[in-house]
Amino acid sequence: MVREFVVHEGRERDFETVFGRDGIWAELLRRSQEFVETDCKPELETDRRYRVTDRWYSHQGFESFREEYQQEYEKFSRLILNEGLVERETVLGSFYEDGPDESGLVLK
Repeated sequence: MVREFVVHEGRERDFETVFGRDGIWAELLRRSQEFVETDCKPELETDRRYRVTDRWYSHQGFESFREEYQQEYEKFSRLILNEGLVERETVLGSFYEDGPDESGLVLK
């Protein structure tokens, strides 16, 4: 899933800490074996817009994660709003890696 966030002025570093590769968000997503990685990058160095890309092996893997961890997912969403990190969030699209083949290897 690819999302664009507009971050409140002065909260850019906090946002990067939360959504970075080793942040709270990635920690939550790593509970699923279907999760590949997350990436958080500013659109421009002088802009408050960030693109966060979460990579999953499959759409079904993502949906299973959301179903199993719905409460934690919603709690996290409320947290970033209540903490004043984000002004706006826009979903830009969903893209998935190829899943494991019969031998257990991941196809790319």
